[in-house]
Amino acid sequence: MTTPIFPSIIDDQVAEAAHALPDDRILLVFKGLTMADAMNQARLAHIENPAAWSGRAYLCGMCTLAYEVRL
Repeated sequence: MTTPIFPSIIDDQVAEAAHALPDDRILLVFKGLTMADAMNQARLAHIENPAAWSGRAYLCGMCTLAYEVRL
C-alpha cells in the first residue's frame, strides 16, 4: 500500500479515535464499497462479531467500519 501525501478526513478521525482508546485496546479499520463488504473484510480478519462495530463513516462511496479490539 502507499501512503497518501495528505491525510484524508477518515485518517484524521482514526488518529483522533486511536488516542482516545484505553491502553489495552487497538483500533482496527476496514473499508468496502458497502457496509456488508466492510463487515466481510472484518470477518475475514477474524473479528468475532463483525456487526459490533464501534464507528462508521461513508466517504466518496466507501464505507469504513472501526472496531475497538482488546489486546
